[in-house]
Amino acid sequence: MSPDHTASTLRPIEHDDFDQVIAINQSNLEGVSSLDHESLSMLVKQADHALTIDDGGQLAGFVITLPTGATYDSSRYEWFESRLSDYVYLDRIVVADTHRRQGVASRLYDVVEQDRPVALEIYETNDVSLAFHRSRGYEKIGEMVHDGKTNLMMLNSLAG
Repeated sequence: MSPDHTASTLRPIEHDDFDQVIAINQSNLEGVSSLDHESLSMLVKQADHALTIDDGGQLAGFVITLPTGATYDSSRYEWFESRLSDYVYLDRIVVADTHRRQGVASRLYDVVEQDRPVALEIYETNDVSLAFHRSRGYEKIGEMVHDGKTNLMMLNSLAG
């Protein structure tokens, strides 16, 4: 992706993108859970945001957020649902290895952070993600163990 982002387009995830989205997701399972066509389709249908950055036909990254009250079988989502009322849940944001450290994640976050506070979890062992989120104003509001991994439950607040 070019540093000025002129060659890239922010757009909704479309069905034709599913294979690339799944490939990007599956190559980053140290930070996100697995996806297949069925689970991706369900997420996109319910999503508040289901966006990708297209860099000349190659997906640079994607983000999926869910609104409150979604039908989603996730203990992490349910953790936030039982504690918060006005927020958007960031289910996953993944950047392709070929587009890391080029502003892709920041560009996606700039969109999803506009309307409401964003809730998300990060594996406590993911130091790079923790540093990135802390730099964007996210704070730990709790912890949860899921599948043997400690998730740090994070929330940002809107400025102003």
